[in-house]
Amino acid sequence: MLTTSTDPVAPTVRHRWRRPLVGLACAATVLAAACGGSGSDKATAESARRPPPPAPARPVVCGGEARVNDPGNVAGLPKSFEGYCLDPAGSDKGFGDGAKQGIDGICDVFDGECEIYKRHHVKRVVEVRYVDGGGSASSLDVYLSTFDAPEQAYAMFTKRVVGDGDPAHPDTPRPIAGGGAAALGTGNAYLWRGSLLAEVTFNDDKASAADIKARADKLLPSFVKTLGDGLAGATDLPAAAAELPKPDLLPLGVRHVTGDVLDVAGVGPGAFGYYRDGERRWRVLSIVRADGAQARDVLGTLGKLAGAGEEKALGDGAVRFGHAEAAGLPQAEWLVAQKGKRVVGIGDEARVLTGGMSPDERAKRCLSLADKKKRLTALLAALE
Repeated sequence: MLTTSTDPVAPTVRHRWRRPLVGLACAATVLAAACGGSGSDKATAESARRPPPPAPARPVVCGGEARVNDPGNVAGLPKSFEGYCLDPAGSDKGFGDGAKQGIDGICDVFDGECEIYKRHHVKRVVEVRYVDGGGSASSLDVYLSTFDAPEQAYAMFTKRVVGDGDPAHPDTPRPIAGGGAAALGTGNAYLWRGSLLAEVTFNDDKASAADIKARADKLLPSFVKTLGDGLAGATDLPAAAAELPKPDLLPLGVRHVTGDVLDVAGVGPGAFGYYRDGERRWRVLSIVRADGAQARDVLGTLGKLAGAGEEKALGDGAVRFGHAEAAGLPQAEWLVAQKGKRVVGIGDEARVLTGGMSPDERAKRCLSLADKKKRLTALLAALE
C-alpha cells in the first residue's frame, strides 16, 4: 500500500531480491588439507595463506528490454536512472481510462484514501517500480495519477504537500526542481505537471530509517527532475494560485481547493497562500471567476455569514467576517474584497490562534485590521 502522508513515510510493498547461494566444493586436484582431510603441515600452511574466495557477485537485474504488462503504463517514464531500471519482472499496473483494471482498483493502492482521488476526478493511475541494477533490496516506486484538469492535479499536489497541516512545520516537505512544482519529503517526493501528479517512494526493507532518508535525499531530487522533464503538460500554476503574492510566502505554502473555499457553501474553488513575517502569520485568499458578476456572487455569499459587515473603499466591494475552521476553535478575522472577476482576502492564520488569547498576544501573532487593509489595498492595486 502507498503511504500518502507528509509524515515520515512507511515502507510500501517491496520486492525482496535475494543473492543466489553459492556452494563451494573441493576439487580432486586440491590438497586434502584444504578440504579438511589429513595432509602435510606445509600444504595446510600454504592453504591458510591463500586469499579467501571472492564474495558472490550480486545478480545483474538490469539489462536488455524490460518486460511490462502494458506499454501505456510506462509511457513518458525513464527506462533507467542512475543504476535503477524498470522492474524486469513486469510489476507495473494500470487503473482507469485505457488500463486493464477499473479505477476502483486504486483503493488497493491508496490505502483508505482512494475516495479523495476520486473527488479530485482522477481518471487513470499507474504503479511502476524501478529496481536496483546492483541487486540490492532498494527500489523506487512511482505512482502516476492523471486527473481531468490541471487544477485538480495541482489541488491534489497541495493536499499531499500541505493538506491540513502547517507549511511552517519543520517536517513539511521542501521544494525541489521538477515539472510545475515538486517537493521532497522523508523518503518520498511529489511532482505536479499539467494534469499529472507523481508520487515517488524510495524503499529498502534492509536499511534503517536514517539510511533510507539519506539515500532518498541524494537520489530523489535528480530522479524527480528527470521524471518531470519527460512528462507532458503545462507548468503554469492555476490562475488563483498564480496570483498569490510572493513576498513572505512560505516555501510550498499554497493550498489549492477545488471544493468550497473556507467550507462556505456556494463560494466555490480557490487558493490559499500561507505567509510569515517574524512572529506574525496570515493567509491570503485568491479566487478567480469567469466574470465580475460571478465574483460579486462570491462576495455576496461571504457577506451573508453571521456577523459579517461591509467595508468601504476597497475594490468593487468588501466584507469583513470571522471564520472558525471547526466548531469551538477561535475565529480568524478575514477582510475580503472583489475587483472585476477576482476576489482576494487577507485573514489570520488559524494555527497561531488559541482560546483565551489576550489582545497583546494576538497582536504579536496576527496582522491588525489596519495592516490587513493596507496589504489588501496593495493587492487590489496589483490587479489593475
